[in-house]
Amino acid sequence: MNRVSKFSIRALARCCALTTVACLAALVAGADMPPEVQERLQRLNGLVEDLLASQAALQKRVATLNDELHAVREENLRAGDKLGERFASRDELRRLAEAIRELDRKREDDKRLILEEIKKLAQTPVVPPAREPSRPTPRETPPAGPAKGYTYTIKPGDTLSAIAQAYARSGVKVTVDDIVKANPSLNPNRLLPGQEVFIPDPNLK
Repeated sequence: MNRVSKFSIRALARCCALTTVACLAALVAGADMPPEVQERLQRLNGLVEDLLASQAALQKRVATLNDELHAVREENLRAGDKLGERFASRDELRRLAEAIRELDRKREDDKRLILEEIKKLAQTPVVPPAREPSRPTPRETPPAGPAKGYTYTIKPGDTLSAIAQAYARSGVKVTVDDIVKANPSLNPNRLLPGQEVFIPDPNLK
C-alpha cells in the first residue's frame, strides 16, 4: 500500500512538474496566456511544491520506519540468543551424555585394574623375614696362655664385626681388635667357613 501511494505521488509530481515546465517554456517563448491559465499555473506550482514536500516527508518517515524495524529485528535476535543460552541444545545434551558414558567406562576400567592388582598381590608368595643368626653359645676353652675366652667356628657370611656384636649381646664385651690380637694368623678380610677363631673374654680371669 505504501509502495502504491509513493508511486502515485511520484507520478503526479512528475506530471505536474512537466506541465509547469511546459507552461514556463511557453511564457519564456513570449506566448500570450489568459489570466485563468496563469492562475492555474500558479496553483499547479503550489501543488507541485506541496507534493514534493510530502514526498520528502514520506521518504523520511519510511527511513525512520526501516531503522525502527532493523532495531526490532536486532533486539529479537539478541533476545533469541539470550533465550537459547538458558537452555541446552541437542548437541550440548549429546556431548554431556557422551562425557558421562566415557566417565563410566573409565570408572569400570579403574575398577578392573584394581581387582587385577589385588589378584596379583594375592598370588605373590610371601617371603618370610630373615631370621637373626642364632647367638653363639660361649664355649669355654682350656687356657692357651694368659688370655681366656671361647672358640668360635666361622660360618658362611660371618664377619669379625658381626661375631663381636653377637658375643656382646651374650654378655662378652669383645671388640674386633681384641679378636685380631688374639688370633695373629687370622686374615680379617678372608674368613673361611669351618675356621676356628679364639674369642677372648676379659671377664674371665
